[in-house]
Amino acid sequence: MLNLEMKPKEGLGDILFGEIPENLTKIMGEPETAEEIRTDDDLKTTILTFPNEGITVFLEGLVEPIVSNFDCDNEDATLFGVKVFEKTEAEIKQLMIDNGYSVFEEDEEEWGERRLSCEDALMDFYFLDEKLQAVNFGVYIKDDGTIDKEI
Repeated sequence: MLNLEMKPKEGLGDILFGEIPENLTKIMGEPETAEEIRTDDDLKTTILTFPNEGITVFLEGLVEPIVSNFDCDNEDATLFGVKVFEKTEAEIKQLMIDNGYSVFEEDEEEWGERRLSCEDALMDFYFLDEKLQAVNFGVYIKDDGTIDKEI
């Protein structure tokens, strides 16, 4: 069974940020879809979707891509041992504060969702009608393809 513990700046369960695609495939299996995007700075981003698991994995890098980001909408996912999709926005904010994170930004997205960003954890929580829909979390990747630990 897939470990769905979201760990800020670390990874998701046994999949750590910085993991190479081959190791990701050993844990997750083959993605249902894989889409590659190139940006102006030649940074290659690959988006792997695992809809049965409720997870999208982002790989980034100029040469060899590594795991940089997750988007999770799996209701069984946990954060600090708590099933986060069962919590309100206020409870999630308090959970983050209780675990040492305190820099928040809130916004209404064009598509109708409310976003609660926990800047110092590099996590975004998306709500619709006050119910958590998805959590996006990751790390910054440097030009050389390594994780930027300074941020």
